[in-house]
Amino acid sequence: MFKKIIAFALSAVMAFSLNISVFAAVPKDEIISETWCVMDAKTGQILIGGDEDKKMEPASITKILTCAMALERLDPKAEYTFSKEAASYDYASTHLAFSEGETCTVEDLLYGAMVESANDCAMALADAAAGSQLAFVRLMNEKLAELGCTGSHFSNTTGMPEMNHYTTARDMAIITKYALSVPGFMTYFSAWEWTIPETNKNSQRTFGTHHAMIVGSQYNKSFGYDYATGGKLGWTEEAMHTAVTTATNGEIELICVVMKSKHKNAKYKDSIKLLDYCFENFKSAEIPVSVKKSELTVYDGEEVYGKMTVYPMASINILLSDDISVSDVSVKANIPEYCQLADVSKVALEISFNKSSENMLTESFTLSPEYHIVKESQVISTDAEFETNEESTFRWWIFILIPFGIIAALIIIILIIRAYNIRKYKKLRRHRHYRRLGHDR
Repeated sequence: MFKKIIAFALSAVMAFSLNISVFAAVPKDEIISETWCVMDAKTGQILIGGDEDKKMEPASITKILTCAMALERLDPKAEYTFSKEAASYDYASTHLAFSEGETCTVEDLLYGAMVESANDCAMALADAAAGSQLAFVRLMNEKLAELGCTGSHFSNTTGMPEMNHYTTARDMAIITKYALSVPGFMTYFSAWEWTIPETNKNSQRTFGTHHAMIVGSQYNKSFGYDYATGGKLGWTEEAMHTAVTTATNGEIELICVVMKSKHKNAKYKDSIKLLDYCFENFKSAEIPVSVKKSELTVYDGEEVYGKMTVYPMASINILLSDDISVSDVSVKANIPEYCQLADVSKVALEISFNKSSENMLTESFTLSPEYHIVKESQVISTDAEFETNEESTFRWWIFILIPFGIIAALIIIILIIRAYNIRKYKKLRRHRHYRRLGHDR
């Protein structure tokens, strides 16, 4: 698995990953939601936040991770027949009334989970992708760890209240950023409506989005947001209202998360206010990176897997408030001499600020640079596996060439001396010959 990842990285460019809590000058008493944050969707940089690391119940925004992971594993056009487990949802919760033995497409399930927030669809996706809810939830928590979501743990695929099912506003933004990177995810995340055709057990079903912001001001004058590109809502009595919204003004792409909004309109008011603030107060800035290429050894466990050469990008783009300039930002390489195969993506640059800001915390943070992993043909065999011996680094042939070189040099020296002596001897003979001729005259 990891070898395939390394191979893919030859041409793929890895996404950024940032770790920083940044607060802009948004008065907290203007935000109704209990916790919130806004992230740069391209880099993962948290721009503003309020208690963004507090553990909260996510409700149905859980389905963002469910659908993204299912989409990575399933063909949307494939058919799925509901198992007994997938059809055993709580009828008091949001659902589309699927029953055991009913057949539809994976695409129908993705639209059902994203647009209608149907729990039976989310459970079916998990069943289709992993064979059971338990197996899929295990994969979800592995993904959370991989993404660095240290404040999250999921116990189900739907977001229904359950012990040890929690996340944070920051982690939910990280999850959404990952989901946006999954090919095809935005199709379902941005959808307004969908129709499931008649099945073997049910008539045709049509449903539409409950997220008022994503339909725009033309269709919802109160809360339609023309910059919105997609979103997912959640609600349970315990979690109250939760919302994830993506938006772009053509220059900046943002992810906004609000959690535990006290009433249904508060999530919209807060999200619009937060997004507007970031669009107005943050601008993209190109930061030059003066980091030379570096070679490091990659280990697979205790054995050497091989070597890779890292070529950092020439510059990075981050969002800055007006009181911070490019000259106030410095970049330092944090490239180790070696790393584990599983930690290749953790090669990082450290970003720090030389000046404090009134609108954002100027603490240092790290990000993964763009880089290419270059495989050495001397080290890698045809099946992309590295040699297990040390021939790739130990140049044994040098110890053969050195003595041969010395011997060759001695032979050349001897030949030169001999040629010199022969020439000298011939010259001496000529002189003697000329002397004899003189005496004979």
